[in-house]
Amino acid sequence: MPEQTAKNLLRWCNLILYAASPIVPRARRAEWLHQKHREIWHWVHFLVESGRLNITTEQELFRHCWGSFADALWCRLNRDKTLAFLRSYPATPRFCLVSIFLIVLAALAVSPASLWRSPEYARNAGSLLNVSLNGNSRWLEPELLWDAAVDWSHNPLVAGAATYAWRPSVINGPAGKQDVLSARVTPEIFKLLGAKPLFGQTFDNDDAPCSDCVVLSDAIWRKQFNGDTKLSDEFVRLNGRRVHVVGVLSDRFRLPDTDVQVYTPFQATPFVRLPGFEWPGVVLRLANGVPANVAKIQREVRETNFPTPALLDVLSVSDIRYRSVRSWLVIGAFAILVIVCLNWQAFRQLCTTRPHRTTLDVSRWWGFFALKTGLLVAFVWLLSVNVVDGVLQNLGLVPLHIASGVTMWAFLVGLNVALGWSIRDQNIRCRLCLVRLRTQIVLTTSSVPLLDPSGCDLLCDRAHGMLHVPAMQFSSLDSERWIDFDESWQTLAQDT
Repeated sequence: MPEQTAKNLLRWCNLILYAASPIVPRARRAEWLHQKHREIWHWVHFLVESGRLNITTEQELFRHCWGSFADALWCRLNRDKTLAFLRSYPATPRFCLVSIFLIVLAALAVSPASLWRSPEYARNAGSLLNVSLNGNSRWLEPELLWDAAVDWSHNPLVAGAATYAWRPSVINGPAGKQDVLSARVTPEIFKLLGAKPLFGQTFDNDDAPCSDCVVLSDAIWRKQFNGDTKLSDEFVRLNGRRVHVVGVLSDRFRLPDTDVQVYTPFQATPFVRLPGFEWPGVVLRLANGVPANVAKIQREVRETNFPTPALLDVLSVSDIRYRSVRSWLVIGAFAILVIVCLNWQAFRQLCTTRPHRTTLDVSRWWGFFALKTGLLVAFVWLLSVNVVDGVLQNLGLVPLHIASGVTMWAFLVGLNVALGWSIRDQNIRCRLCLVRLRTQIVLTTSSVPLLDPSGCDLLCDRAHGMLHVPAMQFSSLDSERWIDFDESWQTLAQDT
């Protein structure tokens, strides 16, 4: 009976060893199998002959046999070299840049498609002008701007004009309440911007648009109706009023200056005045996008007289894009300046301990810092947009009308964390090979205070140099400094 038990155990153990053996290189496979077989044979017979074979020792034996897969893998990969690579590679600048780049790609993958897709009117964007109220202007009734748009459309240089008035709203549909931006629009706006509905129709298909009809954006349609193409019996409540859904627009359609999700017809009947809450605008399409004609129309629009004095911004689509980019750049530059001032001590160390050997070393040092910081800024921007637009708004934690402000503050907070980490990471890297300094020598405190240096020295593993970090950051006798080693130290490091 004991011999039969030993044979059964050896058979199962050998099957596991044979299953793991193909991982071992062919040249070492026979020797590896022979060694494992001997080890298992002695182990099994020891347990059987000594009477120590039980459930616990049998499980321990099988765990050891299953561990042969890991042992076989180490035989192929060379354990010492693999562990050395896993310890050293995360400290290299390549690993740092690749990791941040992959994180940015992941943030791009989960970003909303509307963030990158160009609008449907992108091909003819050069002939479009958007008229809106200046930030310092008094509020103007949308109907007054509508009347002015009719007058502007009579100009031979203007091929078409359409009016809109947007406001924050609440839509209540099958998926529940949702904060959106809605806009009253004239029927010409869809044709003017080249919009074609995915389903249903827009207002320009009707001679007299109904007052209780709405056209939804692609995002609202998918969220509220899960992409259902049957619109004949679909109703939602917009600001408490029951309205009928007549069409769905493409996900590439948007007004030039704002992201509206619900469109209602601009009625000639009296509408409730909403000063400071509903903002009007006009889209003009020029017959000829020649710069001289554009300047002439812009001047004529700005000089329009209204019963209430109003300042108008007349911007092309490219001007609107540049204004948005410029505002983000100004905010980012100001934030970086403030963050550098808050982290002036670490930034001063970054400047005072920079490499001094060659211009190439200096360029590589600052180039790596700029690229790493740029990728981090891009990730922070994407993260702030995704978190606010994709998470907080969907959960109803952030109202739509303050979403841009929350996004800006999230960006500033994330920028502070990212830039602070980038500076600290740069300070603990070798000034030549840019590898993180991990070997630390702690200097004991001097017996005579303030006379002998104390702190720690960080050594480069490739023996390029040493960074001295004093214990007292504000000491006049000791300061941060980088000490370059000569080539003899590098030779010694390679030998060891």
